[in-house]
Amino acid sequence: MKRSILLVLMMLPIMAMAQLPQFAKLNEKYEGKEGVTAMTINKQMISMFVGSNADFKFVDEVQILLSEDADVAAGVVKDAKKAVKKSKLEELISANDEGAIYTIYTKTVNDIIKNLVIIVENDSPSGFIVISGDITQDKISEVIKIANM
Repeated sequence: MKRSILLVLMMLPIMAMAQLPQFAKLNEKYEGKEGVTAMTINKQMISMFVGSNADFKFVDEVQILLSEDADVAAGVVKDAKKAVKKSKLEELISANDEGAIYTIYTKTVNDIIKNLVIIVENDSPSGFIVISGDITQDKISEVIKIANM
């Protein structure tokens, strides 16, 4: 019993840092298909992009899966919505902008957003973006200010 408790305690940091495996599986499922752009950007590459800009140091990984093919895109969006349910993500906002629907979901642990998922339903392209890291509300506000949104 003590051994099981110790094992669980040792695994907690690993589980807390876990990405969303359902979305990684979707990247694997759709990458290589015609009209699909699939990429995963890790922390090292992100730091190369942002350089010394500390505003983005909180991002550990970005997954992007978009499709220009209407049939494939419909499958990607359908599968992404299933992955949202399995991952028990909370919907933050859904917006319709000129026919494109953007839905943002989060997974939060102790008031820190661990995963931010954006599903885009559009004529072209459609898909999802997953941002993983330790994202505070202050960081989101800072990034929005930087982007002049």
